[in-house]
Amino acid sequence: MMIKIFDAFLNAVFPRRCSYCGKTVKPGMSCCDDCAVSLPRIEGEICRKCGREKKCCSCRNAEKYYDGLAAPFYFTGNVRKGIHAYKFRRWRTSAEAFGGEMAKTVRSRFESVDFDFIISVPLTDKSRRERGYNQCELLADELSRHLGIEHKKDILVKIYETRKQHTISSVFRKGNLSGVFEVNNPAEVEGKTILLVDDISTTGETFNECSKMLWLYGAESVYCVSVALTPKKK
Repeated sequence: MMIKIFDAFLNAVFPRRCSYCGKTVKPGMSCCDDCAVSLPRIEGEICRKCGREKKCCSCRNAEKYYDGLAAPFYFTGNVRKGIHAYKFRRWRTSAEAFGGEMAKTVRSRFESVDFDFIISVPLTDKSRRERGYNQCELLADELSRHLGIEHKKDILVKIYETRKQHTISSVFRKGNLSGVFEVNNPAEVEGKTILLVDDISTTGETFNECSKMLWLYGAESVYCVSVALTPKKK
């Protein structure tokens, strides 16, 4: 009885909000009715390599060190708004909603893959301190909970700070990340099938650079999942 009263008090003082648009929702919900039917989902015939609908495929025969990439959404509209709030306004509880959607996507797109463990794209110590948390680790925690796959931390490390990928031209994004990731425990990745987690993927270069390091240290295969992918530019 006391727990129910306490929960009601919390909901009154700190009402639950839609993880995408920010509207107040009923207790236990993470998405409002409007967003539930209007979010920009990636559906239909999908390219396994870039994760987008085939009509929007952006692979262009580029070399990829990962075996597949998937995401439930395109990075536009209220998905964009929700992810920005999650990363920059400390809406940490949104990890629950995003992680649940990512888990459904992994089950659907990579249903035949037997993963050994989950890891997340790392931040530098400086970035983690400034933000107060690693948003990708929270997503990996939720995926681990939904999929029943172990989330291993500190396998990948980011050695030094770089410019944010979205702030620079696509021509320079690959070079911006070259050599910044390292594998902490090589024996942990050898021969393993790994699920790698990020929040957003634009050109896929962050995933590719992380996957390259895992591959160099003997990973059998690497599959990638994010909350959203940027849509192909018209």
